[in-house]
Amino acid sequence: MDEFCVDVGGQRIRCLTAGGGRPLLLCHGFLSSAEEFGGRFQALAAHRLLIVPDLPGNGGSPPMASRHTVEGLAASLERLLAHLDIVEFDLAGLCLGASVASALARRCGDRVERLVLHTPLVSPQLVRRLYREQVRILTMPPLWQGVVALSRSRTVSNLYKRFVIAEGDVDSRTAQANFDNQRRADPSAAREWLRDGVRGGDLAALLQRKGPTLVIVAARDNVVRVDELQWLIADRPNISLFVDREQGHGWNEAAVQRQLNVMLDFFAADTEQLVPISEQEAHRLTA
Repeated sequence: MDEFCVDVGGQRIRCLTAGGGRPLLLCHGFLSSAEEFGGRFQALAAHRLLIVPDLPGNGGSPPMASRHTVEGLAASLERLLAHLDIVEFDLAGLCLGASVASALARRCGDRVERLVLHTPLVSPQLVRRLYREQVRILTMPPLWQGVVALSRSRTVSNLYKRFVIAEGDVDSRTAQANFDNQRRADPSAAREWLRDGVRGGDLAALLQRKGPTLVIVAARDNVVRVDELQWLIADRPNISLFVDREQGHGWNEAAVQRQLNVMLDFFAADTEQLVPISEQEAHRLTA
């Protein structure tokens, strides 16, 4: 994937890009970066021009001067799209990044053709109460400094994800990438995003959408209330649901391949209707 950085209203945003065709903006999850979401699903570049930013305060993008709320992050991506002269696009969000994707979809309306929400945290009612309480307590200022310090320990990090989040088996490459990303993330930005994302959300943006939408959930998810989400979208013909029955909130190579195949089918559905942009235009983004 090619890398480029842009200055959007004084905010530096680092992005990865690959492929060609209709732009597909990918919003990574909590304590993550463009490499994790974009790298794992790089095969989507067969159908789309992938644009994968490091959200402000994550990876190679410095934190914003303002608070890192879901709306604030969505606004930063809206400015990024304007800077890149992108009008119509597809959109995908992973985990807490799904909250940003939902907010951006509402802001952009019909400009978003296809939307993918992967293990989405888009409403408090869809987040298990135990996890909500963990977030509320652990993000209190006196405790958060301890959380940040402990997050620098690979052993503590692995134990928390395995026994509290219960993310399931995760390959060593993903585990190392996750650990590196959480060490790079700005602690204040991470706290602000997590608190706002878990307490708020934009479920209405999903339920009121008319365009093609794919929701991917994990049957063993210890964070998302999968049964409640299934019930809410059951009568929405524009929303397709894929339940990965072998996985928790984390992922391994096998889960990535299963989910990638579903996403490839989803984005390939209208590929024949698209007019691919030229290679020169695709590389304009990295100039």
